Amino acid sequence: MKTIADLHMHTSVSQHAYSTLDEMAMAAKFKGFKAFGITNHGPGMLDGAMELHFLCLRNLPDELYGIRFYKGAEVNIKSYDGQLDLPESILKNLDIVIASYHAEAIAPASPADHTRGLIEVLKNPDVDCLGHIGNPVFQCDYEAVIKACAQEEKLIEINSNSFIVRPGSDKNCKTVARLCMEYGVSVLVSSDAHSKYAVGSHDAALKMLRSIFFPEKLIVNSDWDLLQRRLP
Repeated sequence: MKTIADLHMHTSVSQHAYSTLDEMAMAAKFKGFKAFGITNHGPGMLDGAMELHFLCLRNLPDELYGIRFYKGAEVNIKSYDGQLDLPESILKNLDIVIASYHAEAIAPASPADHTRGLIEVLKNPDVDCLGHIGNPVFQCDYEAVIKACAQEEKLIEINSNSFIVRPGSDKNCKTVARLCMEYGVSVLVSSDAHSKYAVGSHDAALKMLRSIFFPEKLIVNSDWDLLQRRLP
């Protein structure tokens, strides 16, 4: 089990990250990846990127150092009605949009609220993937969310960094992965790297997926053709 791309990463535009775009691209190239993505935090976080950052991503090349560059965003879910912190006019032009809960952008509520918010977000045609839903701070009805993912043909992120920085996520991520197998929902394995040193750090996520015999055909970034079909 391997990965050929890392699509959830942050540059120093997100001020709690520490490497430039060029450094992240070189690190991805060094890892032997065929693609990498930069998904800085939306403006709903205190140190997130301004809207203009995402608007101007279109001015950057589609390849850096010979590998595909996915220009994206990790948008913040701002309400339990599914409101996001970037407008449709920007989101529709990005290569990848990951929608996530962060306590800095929305106060944690009840599992029912968390579930409702995620299901509403999944109805947004510009959203490709739900980010780190295994975070116990935003506990939800995982089966209901995964069923909705299957219906809307969205991806679920298995965030390797969650195993380190979000205590309790490991058990939840395993539950999520089992449900993805049951309902045929594809996952995106990511590092959530905030520096060049963490690019491609997928070991914790892959170890968990191996332990439950998760099929590689449901890991979109395990194969170039799979990735191109889901995120062209």
